[in-house]
Amino acid sequence: MSPKLYTRFFKISIHSFHFFGVLGFIGGMLLGVSLCYFLGMNVYIILLMTLIGAGTFFLLAFIAKWVTKEETIVYYHHEIAILVFCAIALKLLHYPVLHYIDVTLLGIGTFLAFGRIGCFNVGCCHGRPGKFGYHYDEPHVQSGFTWYFKNVTLLPVQLVESSFVFCIVITGSFLLFTNAPAGTVLVLYTVVYGAFRFGIEFFRGDPERPYYKGLSEAQWTTLLLISISLILSYSGTLPLYNWHVGIFIILCAVSLNVIFLKRRINDYRLTTPRHIQEIATGLQHMKFKKQNSANAAKNGVDVYTTTEGLSFSSGVHDARREKLTHYTLSGNSALVLDGNSSHKIGKIIGLINKHSGDFEIIKKDSGIYHIVFKEKQVNEKLAVEQVV
Repeated sequence: MSPKLYTRFFKISIHSFHFFGVLGFIGGMLLGVSLCYFLGMNVYIILLMTLIGAGTFFLLAFIAKWVTKEETIVYYHHEIAILVFCAIALKLLHYPVLHYIDVTLLGIGTFLAFGRIGCFNVGCCHGRPGKFGYHYDEPHVQSGFTWYFKNVTLLPVQLVESSFVFCIVITGSFLLFTNAPAGTVLVLYTVVYGAFRFGIEFFRGDPERPYYKGLSEAQWTTLLLISISLILSYSGTLPLYNWHVGIFIILCAVSLNVIFLKRRINDYRLTTPRHIQEIATGLQHMKFKKQNSANAAKNGVDVYTTTEGLSFSSGVHDARREKLTHYTLSGNSALVLDGNSSHKIGKIIGLINKHSGDFEIIKKDSGIYHIVFKEKQVNEKLAVEQVV
């Protein structure tokens, strides 16, 4: 399976994000209707939940596009809003809230599982660079894909998440037929999917999501939702399970580690998606300035500084058979570079600027590091002479 912006359906070409979104909506509705039918629940009520879910989804999507001027869909925002409106409707209609919320959530999960396949095809919600995975080319970049990761192998986190959510949906459907207490699926989905989402966020490479104290918005949302579900479980509103408490403790421990320990580690701070985007922007800025400035040599060294305090400049030396591209790195009072962090920055620069081959790191005094890429080049005149 390779990423495709458009999916052929019979003879019609449909944008993959929309195609799998519709497929997920239909699949979620059919699952909800089937579960209600076999469990002896009111099918019309779950159809009403489907309409409320669809209306909420499009309303939030419209508001987000009106505010940001872009098509922005944040899964957690939609999930929370849909569940809240569905719960209110069920309460007003005097139907058992938790029974129908369990089924509704499995429909939402089905929509998400198919939706992530759409994300994979169009390139949104993509992973970090890795040794295996898939790459996106120019048509994806023109469609909004992260431009500096063009033709870079990225981890297929969207497909991993899709597979995991399908497993949760299957497990949750099975639990409904075992007479599990009402709300069990809600706890399962909130905690198990939340824990998975918390972990996979560390492997996401798209820079659009906001961060605070080293954790992404989705990770903070996960902690909030699991905390609320735990309070509801102890209050008797939801069933309480030991694994619920255990997962919450583990996530809290990881979060504290990120906030109070990893924030001090350069490797973590310098390789977040947001900071990689800053590095890419700086490299693009310097390249553009050199290409368009007639007096580039007279203007001195162009230095770019990121919000994390990383300053870097670049230069090129063309030899007869070898091209040397060097980058000078330095930090400020809050950022002390070392060999390991410099090596990670070198790998990032190599990916963004598409340098071939390895690089050498030269350490200077005062915490300054030079990264040198050596690329063989063939002298055209010499090559012609050899052919002749």
